[in-house]
Amino acid sequence: MSSFTDFDAGMSIIYDPHASEVLKGDYWRVGSAFSFYVGDEADGVAVWVPEGYLTDGASVPRALWSLIPPWGRYGQAVVIHDILCEYLTLTIKGLPVRITRLRADQILDEALGVLGVNDSTRNEIVMGVNLYRITTGKDTPTNDPVKRSLEAAWFNKNELLAGVKPLGK
Repeated sequence: MSSFTDFDAGMSIIYDPHASEVLKGDYWRVGSAFSFYVGDEADGVAVWVPEGYLTDGASVPRALWSLIPPWGRYGQAVVIHDILCEYLTLTIKGLPVRITRLRADQILDEALGVLGVNDSTRNEIVMGVNLYRITTGKDTPTNDPVKRSLEAAWFNKNELLAGVKPLGK
């Protein structure tokens, strides 16, 4: 077996002023889907991020943006972490599998390494997410129904614009 931990594509993001207003924060949409593959190829472990997914980038308090802004070389890794924390699920050989918040944080660290994030920034990000997990004891999905509805509305609108008819119509 050979390690194939890597992203299958680059990432594009677009600021979404409407979602930012509704969700009361800065949010960007992923412009094209991508996956992050973890471990050995035979394991078939992947995290998929769909086009249209809303993300706030690195969830760093605004006061610390001079040290770690929401976007940097680590952008794709923090998007992977966002979706993992929201669902606490990844796919193994195409099937959804529940994971812990600790595992989500470990995958973030792997993704930061793949992206070549320098050691000091990588350590600051990893320490921050570990501190959050430990102090909050949070190990449940952070799924937000308002955010999900904004993503679904965007996806449905783009399907219609592309000429794809919704099921049952």
